[in-house]
Amino acid sequence: MDAQSIAEGLKADPFHVDPAVAGQLDARLLETAKTKAESLDFDVYVIAVPDEHIDRDLLEQIKVFNGGEGSFIMINGTSDLAVDVHFEDQHELQMQVMEQMSVGYDTWSHSTPSLTKLNMLLDLYADPQTAPDDLPGATVEEVGQGEVVQDTSGSFAPLFLGGAILVLALVIAGVFLLRNLRERRAQARRQQAFALPGDLLHKVDSLQRRSLRESIHADTTTIASKLDRLRLRTLDEEDAARVSRALDAYQWARTIVDDESANRLDLAGAMVLLRQAGREIAEVGEHRRKRGARAGLPQSLCTVNPLHGEARTTARVDADGQSVRVPVCADCAGDLRAGHQLQWIFDGNKPYVEGTSIWSQTLFGVIGGDLVTALQRQRPEQV
Repeated sequence: MDAQSIAEGLKADPFHVDPAVAGQLDARLLETAKTKAESLDFDVYVIAVPDEHIDRDLLEQIKVFNGGEGSFIMINGTSDLAVDVHFEDQHELQMQVMEQMSVGYDTWSHSTPSLTKLNMLLDLYADPQTAPDDLPGATVEEVGQGEVVQDTSGSFAPLFLGGAILVLALVIAGVFLLRNLRERRAQARRQQAFALPGDLLHKVDSLQRRSLRESIHADTTTIASKLDRLRLRTLDEEDAARVSRALDAYQWARTIVDDESANRLDLAGAMVLLRQAGREIAEVGEHRRKRGARAGLPQSLCTVNPLHGEARTTARVDADGQSVRVPVCADCAGDLRAGHQLQWIFDGNKPYVEGTSIWSQTLFGVIGGDLVTALQRQRPEQV
């Protein structure tokens, strides 16, 4: 990949999308990002690459060859995003733009699609937020690239009797911190979230919900188009039932998305419903071709947190006092194997499985029968 040619191309078009990744990016979300970038007071350059992992060296080369000022953002077709910022004589602006990346890390999850992260970051550029302060009495120590762990060991120093014991204890503590890095990072993020001022928490939540709506709207348009085409065909009884179930799931998802009071948990439920509709539609196409293999059909989203993305396996989890086998993403499966705490999506200030929502009662449709049927039993304001 030629950094110089990409850099030159960005002078004419600030969005460079490699043809190899173009098919993996949602066109509507990409256009939304372009519109947001154009409305900012500084330049934003976006480079979409096909590589599974972001090449930060390439990004820096592009920035240098381009010679412009602004934010250079690299994304790919999965969930990676990297930023390199350059402002010649505007130190305060540079610090503010760089700070938004820190706010972004506290806003999205690791598996959030890169294009969604891009839109969320552009929202932050338009309405800058202040990154949360470090926890009182704690210092932040870097462990490898991009990894941060809270270190509060200094507060225990007076308890040690001698320098040699102190050194030994610090070595042991360091090993312990490294072995439990993911768990400590998750704990630090939760603590930081609760330390945020109420007005900032509200803004961050609004930002998440707006970005989720943008992603879901793109999915609903695709589903609606497929449903319209299917309803014009002559279907047998089995496929007609599938289309009917897909339509019900789609309509419930639209109802939730169009409800301004819907929270982040509800929008995650809408994503699950759209996935259900997509699977029913895919089943119709598969049934018409062959009754065998199902490998190409869309699968479930992660039950622990649908925003984590695709489920890769199933595993037993403890959900409010009961052990249930559910679909989980690769990260959650890894957490279970390592004995780490699962990163449940929250309902208010607690994991959703500890609440009383329809999503908790059904584990997003995994238990208790059909999710649409369960929703129909509930009054809309209870969803």
